[in-house]
Amino acid sequence: MNFVDMIFFYANATPEKPAIILADRIVTFRMMEAGIWSVERVLRDKHLAAGQIVAVRIDSPARHIIVTCALYRLGVVSVSVKGHENLQEAGVNLQAMITDGAPVSWAGMTYVASDDWLSQGPSSSASASVGFPNPDSLCRIALTSGTTAGVPKAIGMSARVVEDRIGLRRLTLTAAPWDRMLVLPILSSTSGFLSALQALADGHTIVFASSALEALQLINLFAVDLLIANPQQLKTMVAVHQTNPIPTPSLKLIRFSGEALALALISEVRARFCNKILCDFGSTESGPIAFGLVDRLLDVPGAAGYLAPWAELEVIGENGEALPVGSEGILRLRTNLQGADLLQGPASDAESQWIYSGDYGKILPDGMVVLSGRVSDLIRVSGKFVFPEPIEQALASYPGVEEAAALGRPSASGRHEFWIAIKANGPIDTEAVKTYLTSRNPDWIVTGVTLVDAMPRNDMGKLVRQRLREQLPVR
Repeated sequence: MNFVDMIFFYANATPEKPAIILADRIVTFRMMEAGIWSVERVLRDKHLAAGQIVAVRIDSPARHIIVTCALYRLGVVSVSVKGHENLQEAGVNLQAMITDGAPVSWAGMTYVASDDWLSQGPSSSASASVGFPNPDSLCRIALTSGTTAGVPKAIGMSARVVEDRIGLRRLTLTAAPWDRMLVLPILSSTSGFLSALQALADGHTIVFASSALEALQLINLFAVDLLIANPQQLKTMVAVHQTNPIPTPSLKLIRFSGEALALALISEVRARFCNKILCDFGSTESGPIAFGLVDRLLDVPGAAGYLAPWAELEVIGENGEALPVGSEGILRLRTNLQGADLLQGPASDAESQWIYSGDYGKILPDGMVVLSGRVSDLIRVSGKFVFPEPIEQALASYPGVEEAAALGRPSASGRHEFWIAIKANGPIDTEAVKTYLTSRNPDWIVTGVTLVDAMPRNDMGKLVRQRLREQLPVR
């Protein structure tokens, strides 16, 4: 049995129930089954073979999911893309791409999914499709956000890992009863893709929105119970809600991941949308390793959740030595659900199975995981190393600051510089910003303050500091 089998089960058990809701259409479970069968027949005729790797570049969430389900039934490995990733550089030996006609950088075999793909009907051989009979076969490729390595990595997941991660997502969502899930992360993200599959495999309904305003409208119109989002998406929803106060009384739970949720944002989200919020922490490589309701986390700055029983987490020092519980250091983690870096291949020994997430933090005696920041984001200030988050929090309420980022970089002469980048929503006196920061902490001696039009972020809403460093003035 696999997740597509469960979609087919609900196509018989609850055929007219909505499987996918978009702003302009509803796709029932019966329609999902017919679409998967039809696309499977088209792809079989195109001679896609089991074990091949095929990229899916389709903006429509319904079509995207139908195509990936058909590929799964054929035993074809899928990777969801936005269109311009360098898959070869990431280690992906791509055989073909399926698109909706949008421009792509891929120059190889490309198939454009059209309306007639969904009208073929099941073939006599459709029922013979068995997916991935070997649970350890490569099944799905996910691209990391690139915040740790600087560029995205391709992480290969077996059929067993995909199915088990779907099951674990189910276990982490028991804090409230729900039936309709709105998924804001895009399907090329692991969070968006697996959330959607988990909902469908359990006979629930997925709702997709193309903007924060549309998300609020659909939550209200279709009585959505559960919202999946990253902190940046929640921040955008709060901003939109200030001028469009659409009520969301049906929401029972919000699940977020991607980065720590600021206390001020938590208060806004709880006051405007839903009081119950679930936080999870993990990586594309490992899957979720810690989670918890924010009610239990609010008193500990940087708390990301409680370590899950299927995960291991160690805190190590700069020389690689394991540190005792409660000590702060570099985090490394591993699970039995992790994927393999396609460039490096499968881990060959216990040591190489550890994933270095790039996070700095600690684990408390009760199992709570606490994050201090990213190792690569450390800033050298006045002979000391500090994380940017306290500095950014100090600027969050400064007049005229919409967003602020603190970052370090080496100057042309090799000296370490400490910069503040600000996206403004009002007048900003850069010298006054410097004075304000040193008044908060004498060690925060800023090299320069620069104004930017936008903060560069990845698909999970995480700030990409390296791209921001490239925008800094040359000194």
